[in-house]
Amino acid sequence: NTGQFVDRMMTAVTPRTRLIFASHITSTTALILPVADLCAAARERGILTLIDGAHAPGQIELSLEAIGADFYVGNCHKWLCAPKGSGFLHAAPSRQDCLDASVISWGYAGHAGGHTGFEAYLGRTPFEQRLQWQGTRDLSAWLSVPEAIAFLHRHRWAEVRTRCHQLAARALAVISERYGLPAIARDDHWAQMVAIPVPVTEPERLRAALFHQHRIEVPVTSHAGQVFVRLSVQGYNTEEDVSRLVGALCSLDPLISS
Repeated sequence: NTGQFVDRMMTAVTPRTRLIFASHITSTTALILPVADLCAAARERGILTLIDGAHAPGQIELSLEAIGADFYVGNCHKWLCAPKGSGFLHAAPSRQDCLDASVISWGYAGHAGGHTGFEAYLGRTPFEQRLQWQGTRDLSAWLSVPEAIAFLHRHRWAEVRTRCHQLAARALAVISERYGLPAIARDDHWAQMVAIPVPVTEPERLRAALFHQHRIEVPVTSHAGQVFVRLSVQGYNTEEDVSRLVGALCSLDPLISS
């Protein structure tokens, strides 16, 4: 539960701890972590927090203010339906002066108190002016993000998420029952992405068999001695897609049970 997770994380804190890094949704196990509670506990101890939101934007409702992290980074190309190369960095206002660009470009003079004449163009704040402009980078992917968000709203994405979750839950139930392995967590601890436990000793062989025999590309991960097939169900996936994966896994019984 939430309290147990935060307590176990905080037991690892020592007087040398300066920053806690955690995933909002884990890549290996697809679990939604209680990052708001973790950030609150860290803040009480004067420890900075950095949250990796690679899988969160678009897959779950996201409020950066409610999470209260000092720093939050997220991808927009995974679940938000924006192009590759789009993402964001959020820093709490009190922490923005801590960050500098790895490569400086237009706008950096504002950090030193100078004026470029392009302040309004480069960003609304010194933070944006220092970090947003990156030379001759193509900004097209970044500029598409507002339209991607509007697309989700137009298509009632909360309903789409629910449908995707239900498809993933159905696959989890079938495979878990077939091999007698319990789910890693309750349904409310994951969203459109679920780690399905399978009794496999060689994950790479299973991944290769799914790809070469069934033309299915899916991550096969392992954590704490357990192997998982990590199923991701996005808005464009159908019940037939998920059934195809379930059928493929069932057809590989000799490999899975070995």
